[in-house]
Amino acid sequence: MDQRTVDRLVTPFYLKMMRTNAVSYGEELERELVAVGLDASTQDVISLLRVPWRSTVMGAWFSLLRDDDEVTAEVLRAVSRSHGSLDAPPLVTAATVLAGPDAGPALEDYAARDAAGDWQASGFAGAAIEHLGHRPANGTTDDDRADFAALFALANRLRSAR
Repeated sequence: MDQRTVDRLVTPFYLKMMRTNAVSYGEELERELVAVGLDASTQDVISLLRVPWRSTVMGAWFSLLRDDDEVTAEVLRAVSRSHGSLDAPPLVTAATVLAGPDAGPALEDYAARDAAGDWQASGFAGAAIEHLGHRPANGTTDDDRADFAALFALANRLRSAR
């Protein structure tokens, strides 16, 4: 991925969109994300998902603007490469929205790795697993559920705005 692409798709947004930060920003940022994300190509989104962690965060959010099996598959692969709370919440959210129940195995694997490594996002993944109707192996708190619900709502707003 070239620097121009990073400057356009990653640098202006990733700090606002990592972890669960995205819920702190309003409609103006959402409109900007949709406009920039729709201008990105499918290959741009896939490339973002393959580069840790700043680019992955934005690849997760921009993936929501696509109806593409290749993008969804790349989101699930990115979940399997995640190592914690900086990129896991956006990836877990995108995986849940895009793949629905098919995201379950990737989310369960991530939650187990996260808990073992103490990466601080296993509860968030657990909330997504609960959302899909399953019981997570590790503990999930009410705060995890609230954080997931907020990002899930944002993800669905972004999809609706495309």
